Amino acid sequence: MNATENQGYSMPANMTDNSTVALVGHVGFQVPRNIQIGVTILAVIVIILAMIGNTLVIYIVFTVNHMRSSTNTLIANMAFADLLMTIDIPYILKWVYVWDKWFGTFMGSVLCKFFHSAQVGSLAASVFSLVAISLDRSFAILFPMRKIMTQNVMRFAISMIWLCTLALTVPLMIASKNIQQKGTEFMSCHENWPPMSRTTYNTFLFTTTYIIPLSIIALVYCLAGLRLWGRKLPGQRNLIAHKKAQASSRRATAMLITVVIIFALSWFPFQALEMIRVFNHQLLHGHTIPMEVHFVIPWFGYCNSAINPILYVIFSENYRHEFYRILCRGPSRKDLYRKAIVASRETIGTRMSQGTILEADIPLTLLRKEVNHDEHETVECSHVLEIS
Repeated sequence: MNATENQGYSMPANMTDNSTVALVGHVGFQVPRNIQIGVTILAVIVIILAMIGNTLVIYIVFTVNHMRSSTNTLIANMAFADLLMTIDIPYILKWVYVWDKWFGTFMGSVLCKFFHSAQVGSLAASVFSLVAISLDRSFAILFPMRKIMTQNVMRFAISMIWLCTLALTVPLMIASKNIQQKGTEFMSCHENWPPMSRTTYNTFLFTTTYIIPLSIIALVYCLAGLRLWGRKLPGQRNLIAHKKAQASSRRATAMLITVVIIFALSWFPFQALEMIRVFNHQLLHGHTIPMEVHFVIPWFGYCNSAINPILYVIFSENYRHEFYRILCRGPSRKDLYRKAIVASRETIGTRMSQGTILEADIPLTLLRKEVNHDEHETVECSHVLEIS
């Protein structure tokens, strides 16, 4: 499933050496020079941001103790899928310069199959991860007293995500082949489908990686939203703590909903273009849709791989702090907590020495009870506040 494949562009008869359009590939296809430059710059930016951002997300989730929640683990799984898309970008960029030209040998055939299936694999794994995240968040909101997403359930969910992803990419791996161009010495990496198989496969992909997952996500978030914006968390005796918990939960849910919306908007143009190719191929060959559109539209989806980590930093204080700590060598949350404890003790000691507070005035027993109560409250709603 390559958005730039088989568009049927031909070289104009009056093309000269002074033309501003660059000839690329071995079959006379052409891409305007400004599109080559623009797409290359965009690709470099996306690769840098996506590689750094998603790598940091994975590193943070698996090295910071308080970030090892079920939701964050699924976010890290989606970050891995985004890295898979990032690895595929150089191959996608190759089409702008040399079109379908490829190299032979066994390794050329293996890489042809890998790169053609990596895009679908990344897209499928990302949207399936979003479905799992939406279910996890919704269960936490609808059933706050039950821990449904246990470690075993989470491992099973991630395994199913990648098994389903692999199942979707197998037909594409089989169809992607190195083909010797007739009358030339060049090899091409193409999808070679039996009659009607491409139509069936692309329609199935559109349904299973876009329509059905986004419908499920919309439904469960609607149910969770109705519950979240109209209830109180159990066991919250303190009004301030209750408001803080509600605000954190809403902020976390808003972040995940935003991620889904951006994902849907980013991939919609590409999915629409694929459906046009399936059901109205003559529209593409008739140049009704400008050539530039075919090269620009897919990049909305590819950019999504770089956008997700930015959304986490914008919406989540925990991710924002950890990104700052790693990139700017800031203090960890443990260090900040220790400094706060030391400062509190110094303040109490100063006030005691000045006679403004007496040791007997500090209700230690009461404080211990309050601390234990707060810890109990935190455990009850930790699965609601885990990413905020």
